[in-house]
Amino acid sequence: MSVQDAMTDAGTEHDGYFAPDSVSRRVFADPASKLGGMAALLMQALNPYMMRVFYNATESHSDAAGRDERTGRYFETVIFGDRAHADAASASVRRMHVHATWTDPVTGEILRADKPEWLAWTHNTFVYALLRASQEFGVEISPAEADQFIVEQLVAARLIGIEDASLLPSNAGELQEYIDGQTHWLALGVEAAEVTRNLRKPVLRGNPLTVWTGVIVQDGVLHLLPDWARLLYGIEGRPMNLRKAARTTKHLISGARKSKTYKQLVDEASARVQDHPYRKVRSRAAVQ
Repeated sequence: MSVQDAMTDAGTEHDGYFAPDSVSRRVFADPASKLGGMAALLMQALNPYMMRVFYNATESHSDAAGRDERTGRYFETVIFGDRAHADAASASVRRMHVHATWTDPVTGEILRADKPEWLAWTHNTFVYALLRASQEFGVEISPAEADQFIVEQLVAARLIGIEDASLLPSNAGELQEYIDGQTHWLALGVEAAEVTRNLRKPVLRGNPLTVWTGVIVQDGVLHLLPDWARLLYGIEGRPMNLRKAARTTKHLISGARKSKTYKQLVDEASARVQDHPYRKVRSRAAVQ
């Protein structure tokens, strides 16, 4: 299926790009998606070129909490918002990518955040990590639905500016092949090590139960990474600990899942979209 076909199918008979019964909404509404997002950030940081741009041409690297909040708001807008909000959000992100450039002082090479191959790495790792989190932490998704999720997310890829379909897998087998095929150019640079420090180093201060939960969940996130990524981060030597943490994390996520119904989670996400910075697009459209 082409990216354009995916966009057409996703928007049938409702005002957003993702239908109420889409696999994407089910995945993003689940608490496990937050952990998948954390794992995706760890994988994305292993792109040394993008990290140089990110670290040297933006202020986001020094505002981890704000960056995470903005990222969460963006995906909520795209997945649960109407098309006007999603289009405004994606246009904003594309503008930031266009302006994010950095010139290597040694080689003189100009690195651009909107390079298609780097955008594809960011998109594909996000899809991969969300599926890994779903599979490990109890979201009920069949292999066919996993493939459907990958196809649905072609919409998100197009919105962010990825036009080359050859960079975008369309099923789980192709996605795994893509992820494994990128290892020859990935690396852990100083910029990535600093930016991801809080995702890899647990906070050991405060309430003991909170500390314990944080350590367990953080190790559960690290368990989601491919073996080669754990090798680059220097944590490949404790797979049994990470697997044990993942099992405990699954129980914790199951408890969080029971605290609210799926409908409540979707309704809350949809309501938050109306308070996002893109909320004015609806009133502008009404005036026009």
